[in-house]
Order: sequence, then C-alpha cells, then structure tokens
Amino acid sequence: MGGNCSKRKVNEASSQGSKIEKRMVEAMKQRATVGATLKSFNSILVKFPKIDNSFEEVRTVFKKFDKDGSGKIDLEELKTCFRELQVEFTDEEVKAFHEESDMDANKGIDFKEFIVVLALLYLLGVPTNTAAKSRIGLPKLETTFETIVDAFVFFDKDGDGFVSKKEMMLGMNESGVSDSSSGNIGIKRFEEMDWNRNGTITFKEFLFAFTDWVGIDENDEN
Repeated sequence: MGGNCSKRKVNEASSQGSKIEKRMVEAMKQRATVGATLKSFNSILVKFPKIDNSFEEVRTVFKKFDKDGSGKIDLEELKTCFRELQVEFTDEEVKAFHEESDMDANKGIDFKEFIVVLALLYLLGVPTNTAAKSRIGLPKLETTFETIVDAFVFFDKDGDGFVSKKEMMLGMNESGVSDSSSGNIGIKRFEEMDWNRNGTITFKEFLFAFTDWVGIDENDEN
C-alpha cells in the first residue's frame, strides 16, 4: 500500500504553493467551518468498496479524453475535457490545473492523477450550466469526493486547510487504530501522503493516497 507514492517525484509547482493549491486550502477551510460528520476513520474504511467502484467508473471518462490512447492526458486533451464537462476556465487556468495535478511531473495526467483533476474541478470549478444539479456531470463521483472531504475535515482538527502529523495521529488514535508491530499507523499514513515532506498534507495529497488505499490500478485495461 502506497508503494507507487514512494517512487514518485514531488511536483515542484505544488511544493512552492501554487495559486490552485492556495484556493484548494481556502476551500477546505470553508468546509471545516461546517465540521465533519465522521466520528472515526473506521467509518470511512467501510466505504472503501464504494469509493473504489466510483473511481473505477471514471476510467471510461478518462479513456474518452485520452484521444491518442497514450495512457496520459496531455494539455490539449485536458482543455477538451474541461469544455465537455462544462466548467469555465481560461486556457492559462487549464494549464495550471494540468501542472498541479501532474503529481510525478512527467508532463501528462495518468488515471490516478485524473481523479485529482476532477476533485479540484469539483471543489473550485464554476459550472457553465448553472441550472445543472451536478457540478461536473458526475454525481456518483461527486458524492465520493464529499466523503473524502469529510474524512479530511475529520483529521484537520484546527480547520486550517492542512493536516499535520500530530492531527493524523490524533485522528487514528480516536479511531482506535494501532499497529503494535511498527509503531503508530498514523505515522505511516502521514508519510504516504506528505509528498513534499513539508510536515503538512493538503487535500490533493490526501485524495491521491486514497487511490492507493482502495486499490486503484492505473494500468488496468478492463
């Protein structure tokens, strides 16, 4: 679990605090004012199968926009994606989204990173169709994002838009989770998510870890 994460390079734009990351942090601060409905992390563990199924349904969407079948979505393909999902961003903003979500900085968005793109769109996007009930036209996935937002808020005890190692360990302890063979499991979880090793976790990092935790395989050809 988390093996792929440990092999990836940190995205430099993210480590420097991009405009999108700052907006994402502000969005999570706003969610924190409402509070989390989760009482323990265990309550989200039981939802992993549903989260997995929801993520897998995105694979068809990913393949639709991966026009050249390369297994990655380039910038022009992402622009097409944004237009078809009816979210309003300038070409410069789409480029920023592409750079922000390219977690391994390899100039393309793979399947797991595409889930990050959609999550950021859900949090930050303004639908061009204001009458639509769904923000990005993927209601089941949006429900999944809300579940993960709730989990993040559960850990973000001080509501600052970040999760610290202390907060992660506190949340795990509240859930009654322990790992006597190798120390507190919260430290492991934190290290899996803290990509830039700056001592805090953003929602983007938190979300990306879920793709590993629920068992998403970016190379699945089914």
